[in-house]
This record gives sequence, C-alpha cells and structure tokens, in this order.
Amino acid sequence: MPEDLSELVRRTPLSFLGTVVRLGDSRVASVPADDRTAVVRVSEVLHAPDALKRLAGSEVTVQLSADLDRPAVGDAAAFFTDGAVYGEGLAVREVGRLPADSVQPHVSRAARTADAMPFTAVERDIQDADMVAHADEADAVVVGVVVGLRQADTGSTGERVSEHAPDWWLADLDVGHVEQGDVAPGLLTVLYPNSRDFRWYDAPKPHPSQQGMWLLHTTEGELAGWAPFQILHPDDYQPAQRLETLHAARR
Repeated sequence: MPEDLSELVRRTPLSFLGTVVRLGDSRVASVPADDRTAVVRVSEVLHAPDALKRLAGSEVTVQLSADLDRPAVGDAAAFFTDGAVYGEGLAVREVGRLPADSVQPHVSRAARTADAMPFTAVERDIQDADMVAHADEADAVVVGVVVGLRQADTGSTGERVSEHAPDWWLADLDVGHVEQGDVAPGLLTVLYPNSRDFRWYDAPKPHPSQQGMWLLHTTEGELAGWAPFQILHPDDYQPAQRLETLHAARR
C-alpha cells in the first residue's frame, strides 16, 4: 500500500481511476477553464458517497492541485478529490494523485471479495484505527446491555434551557465485561445527550436492550452527580463484536 493512501482516503470523500482526455477545459460553467483544469474520464470509482458511486464512464472536470505536476492528455491516475460542484456535469478539486498501478491491487481485491468498492477495506482499516485510538483515550471501556433509560432531572444544576440544550438522559447498563477502567461488572449508569439538535445529533442514543461496547468518559462538573461517565462521541458506542478488533490491535 502506498504510504499516503490511507491519509488521502481519510481526507477526501471521492477518489477514482481516470484518464485525462482534455487539458485547459471545463464541463461546468461555474468552474472557468484554465491551465489547471482537466476533463477526466472516470474508469472506476474507488471510494465515494452514495450519490457519486456511479460515475464510471462519465467525464469529470478536475481542478488540478497546484502542488502536483500537471498531467498530460492520456495519463491515467487515481485522483483524490473534494469540493464537488454540479453544473452541466461534475467538477471536483484535486487533493492528491497516485499512479494508477499503485491502486490496482485494491481494484483486483474488490473484484474477488464482497467489498462494495476498491477502497472499502482501506476505509474499514481507517475506522478500526480511529476506534482503537478513541478507546485508548477513554476512561473506561465496557461491554454491556441497556436495561433502563430515563430523563435526567438537571434543573438543580442551573443548566440554561435553550433550543441547543443537550436534553440529558441516563442509561443503565448491565456490564458483563470490563475491558479497561476502574469499573466493576454489574449495573452502571451513564449520561448522554438525547437532543437531536445538530450539536448533539451524532452522540450515541441508547435504546432498550441494546448490547454493545461502550467507550466511557468521566463526567465532570455539576453533572457528575448524575452519573460517573458519559457518552458524547459518535464512536462511544460500538457493536459488541468490535471488542475482537480492539483486542487484535492491542496485541
């Protein structure tokens, strides 16, 4: 794997294999053609959001990176891009580029496996690495099942109620396994924001009988009286089988 592949996938929402068919041209009116624009015919999408997974066969306008050598017409490469602009077609901004043959093993692997796209395995590795790093920063990691939910009466804390208020709730976990932290198996209460406001939308929202691995963080300030730990980050909940991934990474 090229040394910077994972970082490029992490930094960009869209990558594709393509061939430069025109230089100094643009298919999108809002992106003026100049010496740093190219029209690239996409042969294979490597990773993408759902809306862009069917680009193969189409021509995309690429604003070429000023930090990279200008390709020639007929050059094939893996383009890593962001900043999609729609017009007559699609225009993207180039963030990075790799030789086409350097990513071919991923294309071949995807064809032999159930992976949806060539970089699915790379994205999975990135997710695993992020989860392990987040677990290392957690104050406790436990496996348990949700056995109770209730709204926290935080009025006594003096917390100001607003449209962006977190709407604190308490989840009771029946902890069966303690992976790390000063926690005993048995009943453990954790605090979480139940609000769907954009500030809290991605925080885990436990539901009854939900089993999983929970990455817990010490509750601080006045809210600590309600629960010793809280869950705020999207990665604070993981399916229980992710414990095996954590073990494998730490061996």
